[in-house]
Amino acid sequence: MSEKTDDGRYERAFREIESAPDVQEAIQRLQEVYGVTYVTYHLAQTIGRTVDAPFVRTTYPPPWVSQYLLRGYVHVDPIVGEGFARRLPFDWREIEISPTAHAFLADAAAHGLGGSGYSIPITDRAKRRALLSINSNLTDQPWDRFVADNRIAWAELAHIIHRKAVFELYGEHDPVPSVSPREIECLYWTALGKDQKDIALVLHLSEHTVRDYLKSARLKLGCATLSAAATRAIHLRLIDPWPGKSP
Repeated sequence: MSEKTDDGRYERAFREIESAPDVQEAIQRLQEVYGVTYVTYHLAQTIGRTVDAPFVRTTYPPPWVSQYLLRGYVHVDPIVGEGFARRLPFDWREIEISPTAHAFLADAAAHGLGGSGYSIPITDRAKRRALLSINSNLTDQPWDRFVADNRIAWAELAHIIHRKAVFELYGEHDPVPSVSPREIECLYWTALGKDQKDIALVLHLSEHTVRDYLKSARLKLGCATLSAAATRAIHLRLIDPWPGKSP
């Protein structure tokens, strides 16, 4: 299949991805429907720029995957670094290439990877970070037209793949509870040492409302105290209470 857009491609990709038994099959079907060269999905819980607990599925050829792992390329891969720092989708040409990344890119090209790419960062309610990357051999104007025609569909499909990844990891028992945005805000300020009166002033709420939000959040997180709830929220990446940052 060529990398040419046509009517109905999104609907077909949606059906194919939804019916796929796992993430590996889902990205293979995305690759086939859109005729792109390679697709990679990378899930990693993150705080700031620290990446841990990776879950990676890719259609890259096995020799390149082995080379990537053997040489520790994840530490110099500019797409991974930028992808987990950004919030919005980006073309790989937007990335400033460091001197340490030039050898990595040359090696990638030698293994047949396309020179064009587009990545879609994903952040869910647990602040889990994921990245869906599409690699292509198209260049310049054909690539620009291809991305323009499909970027909205890709963004939606990326979130479907992400939900499939979370289900693949946790099944029906996702460890992240359904804590509301207001409850998360209250936990965030609690983790920073604010009492209920202070939080009420910051969020322009009554103390009674703040108390209710915190009680609800504490119960959802299964904790006996607010300090324990705040600690659990940090562990689950619901909040990131670093100085100078807001939720």
